[in-house]
Amino acid sequence: MLPDRLGAIAEWNPLSATVNAARELFGNPAAMGGQSWAAQHPVLLAVVWPLLLIAVFAPLSVRRYRWLSR
Repeated sequence: MLPDRLGAIAEWNPLSATVNAARELFGNPAAMGGQSWAAQHPVLLAVVWPLLLIAVFAPLSVRRYRWLSR
């Protein structure tokens, strides 16, 4: 069992969401634990995390590339 803060980080990180989504899709949801929203909706979270990361870092990457290419 993880401490509260570390447990929350572990539940909400993108890798945990992807692993839990794969477990659910392959029919092994008993391995997942927790009552948080992230634990209850792993497939949705596994789709949202990459979209969110792209939405944040793609504009930053383009901006940095344009700044360096001047």
